[in-house]
Parts: sequence; structure tokens; C-alpha cells
Amino acid sequence: MTTEPVARRLGTDGDRGRPEHERRTVRRATAGLARFVHRVGRLKALKRAGWLHCGVPAAEAESVADHAFRTALLAWLAAGLEDGAEGAGLDRDRVLKLALVHDLAEALAGDPTPYDPAEVPDAADATARRAFLNRRHVRSEARSAAKHAAEAAAMTDLLADLPAPLAGELRALWEEAEAVVTPEARFVKGADRLERYLQSREYLAANPERPMDSFAADVADAIADPALTELRDAMGALEMEDE
Repeated sequence: MTTEPVARRLGTDGDRGRPEHERRTVRRATAGLARFVHRVGRLKALKRAGWLHCGVPAAEAESVADHAFRTALLAWLAAGLEDGAEGAGLDRDRVLKLALVHDLAEALAGDPTPYDPAEVPDAADATARRAFLNRRHVRSEARSAAKHAAEAAAMTDLLADLPAPLAGELRALWEEAEAVVTPEARFVKGADRLERYLQSREYLAANPERPMDSFAADVADAIADPALTELRDAMGALEMEDE
């Protein structure tokens, strides 16, 4: 087996003519990017905590990466619908970027539920547990502040591996998604909710006893954009298919 450097075998080591300090800078940047994408890969193994509380077996529960992928696809495509009050004028590329980065921090900070897990009734009291999980929960100010602080620190840690221009771009996108002020960020937040609602319907179709009412209540109250409202209604009427 050859030990020739991969770049040379592929004919891609075109930086031979560069000054050594530039070559070192490029190597640091590529090494940092490799470490960054390796670390965010933890999202593929991080199960969405709310589904586990709702009785979805860990082997069947989606990961944060699963959720982020479908949210990004949903948001990007929905932003192209013609009749959305905001969707018609959205920067679709920005929508896609915001959706891709909105959960990156969870690679280090985890996936906290809006409620305190200690408040979930024990499985031995099935009625109380079901009632608690079926109720729509809104994150308290204290839990929201703690979540934001943990995720901001996680982003600082993750982005330290990237060159300053890339780190700055990702940080700005994440902060925009967190603030939910721009039309694109609001649209992505709605798409995030819709993806979660669709997933709840899929889990409910697999087992009608699972407590999933809170997710329908969430999109009934929180979705205002006309395009996303129509999409929500289409999801509610959708006939679930067997995998």
C-alpha cells in the first residue's frame, strides 16, 4: 500500500509554490474544519429528548441531525411557495443557511426540553404522565436564559476551530436564528415547528397511545404565515404511509 500523500496522488497539492507561512495557514484552516465537522457530527447520535419522554423507543427516536435536515429542506422549499406573506420575498439561500445552523450548538449543549424533566410524572402514574406530556409547554424565562447561555458558549467552543471569516459568518447566522427577528428567521422558526409537528404525527400513526397533543397545539397557536399555515393544514390531513 502506497504511503504517498493523498494530495499528491490526487494531483491536488497545488500549494507547493506558496510561501511556507501561507501553507501553514491553509493546513491549520483545513485541520480546523475537519475537527469542526467531526464535532458537529455528534448531532447524528443525539436523540431528541422530547420523543423519549413521549414513549418513543431510543432505537426509533430521531436525532437532532435528522430533525435539522428535514427542517432545512422544508424551510427552503416552503420559502419558494408563491402565496406566503413573508415567503414571497424571502432570501431562500439565507433561509436554508439559518435552518442548517439553528441547532448546531446542541452538538455540545444537548437538547433540553422546554419543561424540567424532573417535573415529568413517573411512568407508574400513566394518566398523570400522559396529561403532562399532552399539554403544550412554553419554556420559562429562566430556562430560556440558561439554554441560550449554554448554546452561546457551545458555539464559541465549536467555532474556535474555524478560520475567522467562516466562524464569523456562522456565528452571525446562529445569532439571527436565535433572535427570530428577521423575516427569514421567523420563517425558519415556523418551519422548525412544522417539522416537529409532522414527526409527532408519524410517531402517533405508529402508536396511537403516544401523548402527542402538545405538538398539534403548538402549531395551531404559533404558525401565522399563510404559506406555513396551509402547509400545516396539509400535514394535518396527510395520510401517514407505512415505512
